[in-house]
Amino acid sequence: MDKVKRIILCPITTSICNFRCRYCYLSQRDEAYQGKQAVFQYPPEYVAKALSKERLGGTCYFNLCADGETLLTKNIDQYILAIVQEGHYVEIVSNLSVTPMLNTILGFDRELLDRITFKCSFHYLQLKERGLLEAFATNVKSIWERGCSANIEVTPDDELIPYIDELKSFSVKHFGALPHLTIARDDRTGHDFLTRLSRQEYIDTWSSFDSNFWQFKMETFNVKREEYCYAGAWMLILNLETGTARQCYYSHYEQNIFDDLTKPIRWRPIGKCLDTHCYNSHALLTLGCIPHFTNVRYGDIRDREKPDGSHWIQPKMKAFLNSKLEESNEELSASAKVMNAAKITGYRCGLLFRKVGRKIFGGNKRK
Repeated sequence: MDKVKRIILCPITTSICNFRCRYCYLSQRDEAYQGKQAVFQYPPEYVAKALSKERLGGTCYFNLCADGETLLTKNIDQYILAIVQEGHYVEIVSNLSVTPMLNTILGFDRELLDRITFKCSFHYLQLKERGLLEAFATNVKSIWERGCSANIEVTPDDELIPYIDELKSFSVKHFGALPHLTIARDDRTGHDFLTRLSRQEYIDTWSSFDSNFWQFKMETFNVKREEYCYAGAWMLILNLETGTARQCYYSHYEQNIFDDLTKPIRWRPIGKCLDTHCYNSHALLTLGCIPHFTNVRYGDIRDREKPDGSHWIQPKMKAFLNSKLEESNEELSASAKVMNAAKITGYRCGLLFRKVGRKIFGGNKRK
């Protein structure tokens, strides 16, 4: 059975979207919906070599999520194919309305499709207004029929409250279960809830969905993590377009893992979290960036069982997502953690020295 060696999160800079959801983090930014298309600097076959199992140390979980709609990214299918052909597992975040690109991916060899899962963002009101609810449901069913995994996720927005009952009915009819819930997040004020409700009202309103995914996020949302975190060693944030990688959303340093494939990747755990809370706790903590933090497993909280006994997440994918990073990696001793912190401090001092030097001496320009 495959076990996760590392998490590689790949935010994609495509800011094109065919929806305009009030609660979307993109709509909360000044630069929202610029219509920017991601530009990949390296071809898929080169990226495959850069992200080989040998170079990454084993089988990895990749998450691909664009600023806008992921499947509107040109040639994204080619990069997904390159990654899964290397033996990795891929999760694709999508509103599932771009059927041509979806069908291209579903046309991959079936032996590859059981290592692909879709996080289907169920924007109920946007789909309803555009007459696309049935198309969304058909696309979800196509994913399952082809042997892929798909989980359905709703953002619990205040404007959706009057439609809760009909949303539930639609979900049970077409997906065999209620959707999971994420958290509506207000990125304009940090990491607050995006709601006019009090915390208790918010809980009372949405707890009827019985989403253990939502429950775990609620338990960890805005809770500062003090445990030792292996992000940077067991996880990277990777710009798939350029090869630039960071330890996590906040990072002590950056490195480019595409420009020279003979150069080893620097795997340095971040240690102490630099954020106010674990920004993607549902994946990072359940997969084990902080080892032994929880017995909750990622595959379990993404899955639902349908009345016929089948599941949203296919068995092979679920087994992989239920593995833990500490099962495939060695934890550091206390002395090794101290040495790692010293090395990170050295990197940061070196970066600062070079930055100051460039300002004083004009960088590396030759006369």
